[in-house]
Amino acid sequence: MAFTLCEKDNIQWVTSDVPGTKHLFSRRLGGVGDFPFSSKPDPEWESESRQERVRALWRRFRDAAEFPAEGFCFTRQVHGTALRYVTEADRALPPLPRRPEDCDGLITDRKDVPLCVFTADCVPVLFHDPKAGVVAAVHSGWKGTVADMMGAAVRCMEDMGARAENIRAAIGPAISRCCFETGPEVPEAVRALLGSDAGGLCLPEEGVEGKFLVDLKETNRRRLLQLGLAPEHIDVSPDCTMCMQDVYWSHRATKGRRGTQASVIML
Repeated sequence: MAFTLCEKDNIQWVTSDVPGTKHLFSRRLGGVGDFPFSSKPDPEWESESRQERVRALWRRFRDAAEFPAEGFCFTRQVHGTALRYVTEADRALPPLPRRPEDCDGLITDRKDVPLCVFTADCVPVLFHDPKAGVVAAVHSGWKGTVADMMGAAVRCMEDMGARAENIRAAIGPAISRCCFETGPEVPEAVRALLGSDAGGLCLPEEGVEGKFLVDLKETNRRRLLQLGLAPEHIDVSPDCTMCMQDVYWSHRATKGRRGTQASVIML
């Protein structure tokens, strides 16, 4: 299991050798504020110059990574556990005139329908069951993780004919334990989710009273193991978005002044 760095037309992304279908985890796309849609009223985002820059960026991203001309399927992420089924009719190219429906995951069994989620420290996870012909893409921050986003995704795939033992999962670049400092509420929630499998995931931060360093990527990996995925079917990126601010956006590091990172999967 390994991740590979790719680059074309000054756009970089990484791929895993586990999913077995077309996918990627992008590095930085565009500059600060270059989002594909505005999640709240933002006069600067709505300016024609900003939208033209976003339009050109996504066309270049689409062409470099060789996705369909019709575009991608999007979601407005709310740190929940809902997934939405999408088809060819949901594809679009940014900038989107209206924000997409609220949910934190997309799923499909249709070919040439790219599913796209965004992260900037939170954990992106891309799923594929090659036997059932089902893919899913989810955004899993700490709130989604402890609310069992992995369970929601696997159950949704199973409802469409997938089997846990056949599902492949790639956990992409995200904030790693070295940088994910939390209060006690996060370790408590991780232990509630994983039970006895939570050992070693939430270490007290040396010299800092009441603070912990939490391994969110490994929390998601262990939950997938509990759900029945095989260890060899789960790949985890070693990249920490906060440590590698030169190539990834980090929400914590920039205090929210960031651009876009996209994780995409397609049958």
